[in-house]
Amino acid sequence: MNFFRANMLDFRLDSEFNIIFCSGALHYLPPELRREILENYQNHTSAGGLHALNVFVRKPFLKSPSDGKECRYKWISGELFSYYADWLIASCSEDIFDCMSGGIPHKHCMDTLYARRQTGEDAK
Repeated sequence: MNFFRANMLDFRLDSEFNIIFCSGALHYLPPELRREILENYQNHTSAGGLHALNVFVRKPFLKSPSDGKECRYKWISGELFSYYADWLIASCSEDIFDCMSGGIPHKHCMDTLYARRQTGEDAK
């Protein structure tokens, strides 16, 4: 297992991985970079490889202390799933949950995706 730290805005994968896991970080991607970065992750995932990702989703009826903070960009409901139309979706969900970050009770909405890159066997 390889772990590394990098600036998501500048870093692009250049080798292949079996699993890409990202939790609580993709909301730092501005909307104009999302497709490019997710395609880079997809293109560097082995056949049959897995992506396990989640993103914070904007819901107009939910206000959180993190709303409006610099460098955080909430996603649109279902947006993450749309980037995986040609992958096998094992699970996708949208959940609202309670949070106490910052000591202030509030709620968040999160989309979670588990998707597998198709193999030649999947096409049969």
